Amino acid sequence: MLGLLTLGYANQGFTDLSTAQILTWSRDYETLQSSLGDVVRSDKSAGNWNLLLEFAIPRKEKRIDVVLLIASTIVILEFKTGALSSTDVSQVEEYALLLHYFHAASHRRKIISLLVGANGVPWSQEEQAELAFEETPRYWIPRVQMLSREQLGECLLYLSRDVSDAPQIIGSSWEIAAYQPVPSIIDAARSLQMGLKIGEIARSEAAQHDIEDLTSYLLQAVDSARKNRRRAIFFVTGVPGSGKTLVGLNLAYSEKSGENAIHFMSGNGPLVLVLQEVLKRFQMGRGHRALDAKIQAKTLIENVHVFARTYTDELAGQVPSNHVVIFDEAQRAWDKTQNLRKFKRDYSEPEMLLRIMERHEDWAVIIALVGGGQEINSGEAGLAEWGRSLANSNKAWEVFSSPVGLDGGEAVAGGRLGDLIVSADCHVDPRLHLNVSLRSLRAERFATWANFVLEGNATAAYALNIGRFFPLFMTRDLNQTRELLRKQAFGGSRYGLVGSSSAARLRAEGLEPDSSFHANYKWEHWYLAASTDVRSSSQLEVFATEFEIQGLELDWVGLCWGGDMVWSERQSEWLLRQFSHKERSSWSVMKNEARRLYRKNAYRVLLTRARQGLVIYVPKGNATDSTQTPADFDTTAEFLIRCGVKQIEG
Repeated sequence: MLGLLTLGYANQGFTDLSTAQILTWSRDYETLQSSLGDVVRSDKSAGNWNLLLEFAIPRKEKRIDVVLLIASTIVILEFKTGALSSTDVSQVEEYALLLHYFHAASHRRKIISLLVGANGVPWSQEEQAELAFEETPRYWIPRVQMLSREQLGECLLYLSRDVSDAPQIIGSSWEIAAYQPVPSIIDAARSLQMGLKIGEIARSEAAQHDIEDLTSYLLQAVDSARKNRRRAIFFVTGVPGSGKTLVGLNLAYSEKSGENAIHFMSGNGPLVLVLQEVLKRFQMGRGHRALDAKIQAKTLIENVHVFARTYTDELAGQVPSNHVVIFDEAQRAWDKTQNLRKFKRDYSEPEMLLRIMERHEDWAVIIALVGGGQEINSGEAGLAEWGRSLANSNKAWEVFSSPVGLDGGEAVAGGRLGDLIVSADCHVDPRLHLNVSLRSLRAERFATWANFVLEGNATAAYALNIGRFFPLFMTRDLNQTRELLRKQAFGGSRYGLVGSSSAARLRAEGLEPDSSFHANYKWEHWYLAASTDVRSSSQLEVFATEFEIQGLELDWVGLCWGGDMVWSERQSEWLLRQFSHKERSSWSVMKNEARRLYRKNAYRVLLTRARQGLVIYVPKGNATDSTQTPADFDTTAEFLIRCGVKQIEG
């Protein structure tokens, strides 16, 4: 057996196995052999169990010491040479979660995690944790059991009796079952830095194929623009979750870009800060000085508004250092009114960016990644402004667009480059559209559910039975919300609180909504710091608004509902309100249609930021405070229950 393990490692390129590793395997194998022998002597059916050693979790560069398939139950065995720690527990919990969410043959099966070391505790049957409903991972993954080597046999014998009537999982089929991870943008950025390819990150074969083809196409197009000395702009469109940002990051990280260094830009400030911090930490981990790592991160990942301001003011007239830029969410570039307010320039941001890149006399490329929907702020120019700016440009641009970008469609929320662009040198290429979502089916269903909720259609929302696919709960107590998040998020899962930027009275709950506070907060630490760091989202002290969470995600989210959007049973619609301090502090219903759209979209963003589960906190209100009328929150809570949200009583 040791020979097979050593040979297997050697075949995968690990040729320098240490003597210590081989001795560890020997000891673990003896413990396993002895324990299983005891079980088989007591229960002959244990001879049908399946055993996998050093099971590699695809695309994660992680290996599980032992996987035991006991009837229909999956048992993870991890051996440690010394005393067991909380870090060891988190490691095994992460293994279990990865199998539960992404390994087809492990979904909706009980996964028992056993940690074997020097300081085990007596084996006991796991009591169901609070909120152990079938849709939560904790229902399928009991808490990790820490055992000594001497206790392993007793534990396995107990398991054999507990599952004796269940059918046996076939090991050969289980081992080759599909593994389809759905990475967050932070995980994807880390994976790209580690050298993993798009095909090792994308969830489905269709999405993988589209993204690989598009990446290759754009790299060749950049090289062609350089060789032929021309200016070109590419409009890449895609359905929500199709991987447009992933394509942009892949291009920026691609070694093939070489002398055509490609810089990734976004107007989403928190997203830029988080990605810069991810890159900085990675480079520091490879031995780079902190200052050098920071400079490299800010060079590769830039805030597009800072880029535009720099080359309009400080470096006015200078040629930008890079010939190629990627503009994520390009439809959100500022229009003329917003740009005038921000930069005192009487032209739109698309026109501004074109003028800057036109300073290159030889060649330049802009790759515009275009989505649609979830507009949450005024001043977003849309695709049409890019069309107008290109048509009015004094320099020649060769335009490449997907059919959707040129003619409009749901993927771009009806936006289009417009008729003016037809007069330019325009090429329509379907390869520039991503039509397959990377998101899981349940995430897509949840987005549909959120749309029904915001439309006020409780019947349609309830009919989706979303709770069967996605853990969805509600409480009326903020401390209970915090406790539920802490209990449900395990194995390194990230959790945090979110809320509307206009939910002014969340301050009464001890949550600060002030915009200046949020503007100055270090959101990169909120997303990336360890759970023990007081700046971390996991501390559940600071909530992120739609502006700080858009484009990013958490595993578990606690959505703190505000008085800025409450359900009116009498009018059968959402009351979209603004807070003011005139003669007295009060809420008033908004009438401006654009602002009403932004408010609904704010909650659309907030409702769809959770990857594993969502807990909605609806305050009880305060009968002595007219800005926190209990009836407003009671009707809101009742409506959400009718939409299929499961209330957890205090």
